[in-house]
Amino acid sequence: MDSLKPNVLVVDDDIEFLNIVKTYLQDVANVELASSGRQALQLAYEVPIDIILLDFEMPIMDGVKTLTNLRNLKTCINVPVIMLTGRSDRYAVMNSLVMGIDGYLLKPVNKDVLVETVLETYQKKSIKGSKKTIVAIDDDMSYLKQLNSILKENYHVIMINSARLALEYLANHVPDIIILDYQIPLFNGVTLMKMIQQTTVCDKVPFIILSGTLDYKAIKDFCPYKPAAVLAKPVEKAVLMENIEQAILNSEQDEI
Repeated sequence: MDSLKPNVLVVDDDIEFLNIVKTYLQDVANVELASSGRQALQLAYEVPIDIILLDFEMPIMDGVKTLTNLRNLKTCINVPVIMLTGRSDRYAVMNSLVMGIDGYLLKPVNKDVLVETVLETYQKKSIKGSKKTIVAIDDDMSYLKQLNSILKENYHVIMINSARLALEYLANHVPDIIILDYQIPLFNGVTLMKMIQQTTVCDKVPFIILSGTLDYKAIKDFCPYKPAAVLAKPVEKAVLMENIEQAILNSEQDEI
């Protein structure tokens, strides 16, 4: 196995297709093949994986179920996934994107497109790996963009503007810190924070709460869930950066 190449796991019930993909990628990647979801889980448990190419439609355990099970493996929580699908309809594509995948390719795949996608995904993974990841949750997209402009130089920022999408994303990804709006619609910040800690893989991830109406009640509501900080909006860049750095430092020390 070439340590300079990405380790790619290709999952598809079509053996002929698996062999074609391996031929396409063999010069640029170490390729592992799995003809079923169950076999994919076994390989992901045994071999370090950098990228997963996953067929959308498979018998017994389809792409959705396979992805869900892969995300339950600690080693695969943040591994980039490219969904392969022969279905070009909008539902299939949107369903894949909502699951927190990193992209999709329509079958039959073009060799140049496949190689380019794998290499770009691996490069992005390497860049992300050098930066801490922040998930920012706020229904105000313009404010999310402001946060992104403040933080993007130092952190990899994921912007999410609804509670539903936040729960779906965090079910499959573990960031280094979560920044959460106190007054997000449908769920207030307290309820969403509780749900994230209880129903996703992010129970140990530190939170920073931002509130436009910072008062004693807001602080009191959050106390049982031990946020790293509760800050008033709009927050100054220096204050936000200082609290982020301290929260990540504390989290890393707790893991020791």
